[in-house]
Amino acid sequence: MNWIKYYLRETDSTNTVATAHSIGSVVIAERQTNGRGRNGRVWHSLDGNLFLSVVLPAYGVNTPLLSFVTGVALGEALSDFNVRLKWPNDVLLNGAKVAGILLEAQADKVIAGFGVNICRCPISDDVLYPTISLNGRISKTDLTDKLLKALSENIELFETKGFEPIRQKWLKTAVGLQQEITVRLPHKTVFGVFEALTPQGAISLKQSDGTYQTIVAGDIFIK
Repeated sequence: MNWIKYYLRETDSTNTVATAHSIGSVVIAERQTNGRGRNGRVWHSLDGNLFLSVVLPAYGVNTPLLSFVTGVALGEALSDFNVRLKWPNDVLLNGAKVAGILLEAQADKVIAGFGVNICRCPISDDVLYPTISLNGRISKTDLTDKLLKALSENIELFETKGFEPIRQKWLKTAVGLQQEITVRLPHKTVFGVFEALTPQGAISLKQSDGTYQTIVAGDIFIK
């Protein structure tokens, strides 16, 4: 994909700015004053970290699979740090969150926002979900270049070969597989073994009574 980059000194949210741009646009901000995460959460945008949004094509019913395409790409961009991928689209380092991705779909395009704790990390109030930074061991410029290259390659793979090769890549660095996990759903919490990632990108959760539940959205925590 041919990327067109837009650099901003400061903005409220790179995802918000990116909605006005066409597919292939990349919005990068030095400072972000109102970053957001999944499910309406706040993304604490500390100075020195990476705040970047790209505008991707929509793929109809397969659009949600971009969570894995973007996650794999970010994982590859950070491969020197031995990061792991946490369903559906977080990146962990030493068991703590170092990066997150927010996908926001529109009619014909998808905004993918990336936040990476390059040199600083917010203090987490959830002991099951601590945060960590890369301690400045990569520059924003180098990480941006690696990310956009990996995105181009994985988008092409997704478009030409489908989800399966992306799924296999994701599984190689996934956390929680074949382990007991906790899944927080909107109105309840469930427990079980993360048995598999389905061809639709959902979790196949084996519960204590031997039955299976398919999880298509939620927050997971590794026991």
